[in-house]
Order: sequence, then C-alpha cells, then structure tokens
Amino acid sequence: MHSKQVVQNILEKHGFHLDNESNVGDSYKMDLGNEWKISAFCSFVGNVFENNIDKQSYEDIHVSLFDCIGTEYNFKNSASLDKNIDKVVATLESHSNNDDILKCEKCNSRYVQPKKPHSGKKWKPFLFCSGMMIVGRGQSKGVICDGTSKKLPAVVVV
Repeated sequence: MHSKQVVQNILEKHGFHLDNESNVGDSYKMDLGNEWKISAFCSFVGNVFENNIDKQSYEDIHVSLFDCIGTEYNFKNSASLDKNIDKVVATLESHSNNDDILKCEKCNSRYVQPKKPHSGKKWKPFLFCSGMMIVGRGQSKGVICDGTSKKLPAVVVV
C-alpha cells in the first residue's frame, strides 16, 4: 500500500501533474515536449465492485509512455519511485526520441504494448502489436497484425 499524498508529492516533484481521477485510480501525466507524454497510473486499494475503495491509498504504481506504449515500469514502493523515477523518465524519453524501438517487429508501423498474465497464469509478459485486434466477419475474420517485439522488456519492476 502506498500513501496517495506521498506518491502524488513525489510525482509532482519530478514534473508530473494529476491529469484524471476515477473510481479505480488516478492518472498523472508528464509532457516530454516532443509530442510524447509519460503516464503514471496509480490504482486505489480495494475493489470498486465491493464498494471498499480507499481513495487515500494506492495499490499499484505503473509508469509508461502514454497509452501504455512500450515498457511498463511498476514501482514496489514510494521510496523506489522517488529513487528511480528520473532514470525511468530518461529511458522513456530516449525511447520516444527514437520511436522505432517502440514499433512492432512484424509490421514496423504500429506501436507495441505490454500484455500481462492475469493472476494465477504462469506465462511471461510480452510486448504485442497494437494491431492485434480482430477485424472482419465470417470467412474474412482475422487480426490486422499478430506481431510482437523483443527489443524491450514488457514489464520492469523497480
């Protein structure tokens, strides 16, 4: 569990601003000035379906390029966030400056996003093409692109 106020203070100190509040968590943004943004999503402790959300505590802290493009960084605690956020921002900014590293190795046109196993599943996270969506109907049903990328790790725990 992470204190919302502590995490918010750390993120704001490092250039993020609170962008959106919802019933499941808060979204913070940082504009990199090169048409890319970094997003930090902090989910609240509790379950929205059981009406036991604690909006003063975060369960998880996830940081990635906006729209979950490329590697997702998950922070273990607020001390790790404070210590490592500048390195993570520098890495994500480097990726955004050369966005070829963020593109699907198969189609080389769409960006990749992390796919993570649900609890209880044993497979490793991977980066999949954002074109991996079902299109068409009947005989012409298929995916736009089924590519993945091994250029970057999908998820990094810091």
